[in-house]
Amino acid sequence: MKIFVTGNRGRIGSHIESQLTEQGHSVVGFDKADGHNILDYSAVRAAAVGCDAVIHLASLLGGPHDDPNETMRISVMGSWHVLQAAEAEQMQRVVYFSSVNALGIFMGQKAPDYLPIDDEHPARPQSPYGLSKRLVEEMCRHFTQRTGIATICLRPPAVWMPEWYAHIRERRTQDPASEWNRVWEYGAFCDVRDVAAAAVLALTCPDPGHVTILLCADDIGSDTPSRQMAQKMLPDVPWVGGPEYESEPYRALVSNRRAKEVLGWQPKYAWERA
Repeated sequence: MKIFVTGNRGRIGSHIESQLTEQGHSVVGFDKADGHNILDYSAVRAAAVGCDAVIHLASLLGGPHDDPNETMRISVMGSWHVLQAAEAEQMQRVVYFSSVNALGIFMGQKAPDYLPIDDEHPARPQSPYGLSKRLVEEMCRHFTQRTGIATICLRPPAVWMPEWYAHIRERRTQDPASEWNRVWEYGAFCDVRDVAAAAVLALTCPDPGHVTILLCADDIGSDTPSRQMAQKMLPDVPWVGGPEYESEPYRALVSNRRAKEVLGWQPKYAWERA
């Protein structure tokens, strides 16, 4: 397949491009590092010619100093350009990189309705970044209803590079409180290699129509059992976990069930406990 990848030079995009190439796919990259502009529809349209599918990552990262107006322009209008190009080329599907921030319960914004968090948790975005992601998810849903082209919206949490594990371990050893100060993110993480694998699988999995999918490692990124951390950090949030948290005490507090069922995905990388 010939795959159009926006943001292919970024941390996640570069791993996706590598995995696509290794599996014999042809990649057409589109990244600001190469002078491309996702807000230029003519450029997006020209680059997408002949592509069978798109993996769309190009976006600001939701940093505290990002301009909210620019966040909206790049996320919403840039995604609109990608969807228009996908329709013009009659691509087989669109894989969109959303974020757990579309839910509005990460980055210390709001407590979840319950724990563990699953794909059915209501989305109530709090920040311009989270709102932009949620708006594009809805844009994708209507796009699929109108065109029949599948849209798969992936919602990763913190995406860890392979070299980060040792650094995080060292930092927590020196300062144990750094695990939850200033914000506790439910211990949720996903290795960049697993995130890339999910995106590649999304290109060829059975057609799901439109779907949003949480990505997460199988385990919590902590040496403290999941239920214990939940009780410590969010004692007033209802617990809906089952007996699996007794047999698997470090099971993630963010579900990846839908990712496994829809994509046929299995994360390979976990937090190594002392």
